[in-house]
Order: sequence, then C-alpha cells, then structure tokens
Amino acid sequence: MKDERFYKAYMEHRTVSRRGLLRGLLKGAQTIPDSSPVKHHQKAEVIRPPGAVDEVIFQQACTGCGDCASACPESLIVLNASLPELDFISNYCTRCDRCIQACSPGALRSGPFNINARAQLNHACQNSYMYCDSCSGRCDKKAIQWQSGRAPVIQTELCDGCGECVFVCPVKALEMVVI
Repeated sequence: MKDERFYKAYMEHRTVSRRGLLRGLLKGAQTIPDSSPVKHHQKAEVIRPPGAVDEVIFQQACTGCGDCASACPESLIVLNASLPELDFISNYCTRCDRCIQACSPGALRSGPFNINARAQLNHACQNSYMYCDSCSGRCDKKAIQWQSGRAPVIQTELCDGCGECVFVCPVKALEMVVI
C-alpha cells in the first residue's frame, strides 16, 4: 500500500503545471453517464427488521454484521445471505427497538414502528365453528375486527406488522406476508 512518503518522493521528481492541475481536477469532476437504469425504490422480497430503510439503500448500508440479530431478545431476526430478515415462526416483535439501537451502519433507523409485512388470513379460521378471538384480543393496534361465527377482518392500514396475531393463532390461520 502506498503511503505519504511514496507520494512525497514521487512529487519531488515530478512537476505539475497549473494548467495540468486544473485539467486533472476538472476531468475528475466530469460525470460519466450510467447505462444501467437507476432504481430509486425497490420493494423488499423478504420481511426486514423494523426501521429498515428503502430496500436499495438497505442492501448498500447493511454490512451483515449481525448486531441486530444478536440484540433481538425474541430471536426474531435471522441472517440470510448476510442480510437480516424476520422469521415469525417462533415469536413476534415486541417493538423494543434494540435492533435499531444496535445497527451502527444505519440500515435500521428509528421512527414510527413499522415492518414491511402484514398479517393475512391464508388458512381456515376456527372461529367459523367455535368461539375464538385470540388474534383480535392481542392486537394492540385494533387492526383485527372479530366477527361472530366468521373469520376476522384484518384492516391492514392499522396494522404495523408486529406479528403477534400470527403467533397467538392456535390453528395458524394467519401468516405474515410482505407488503
């Protein structure tokens, strides 16, 4: 690796004119058009941890250090191809923000709590033949409307993606899906 001494010795034996210096500076300031299309917004294909920035920026900023995964008390964050994602198989997000606090590269940022996934009714709900209100009873955001004898109605605009309803559903009728 070249250090300061190398460049000092190099410059002692080489002179640069004012014109050459300005030409070099201006040539370096020119922009080169990029032939690839620039994506300003890209939808994530997996469920990212809370506070995740836009997917394009997230993939550039995240170093894959795993600090967010080790900071998560619910062990909800797993690394897949060196990038964190949420796995709602065994738990739900308690909104503790420890993953955001542990993220030094800035791929996770604090703000209104939001996860890029929502609960969706993908299987038969047992409420149609017996009383069950476990999902609506545990939803802090009141995003699930319980109905007697029918499947619950999920209001996705009220949901923040914590996954608690999916975790407490005794028949696993609900699943978290990427929005």
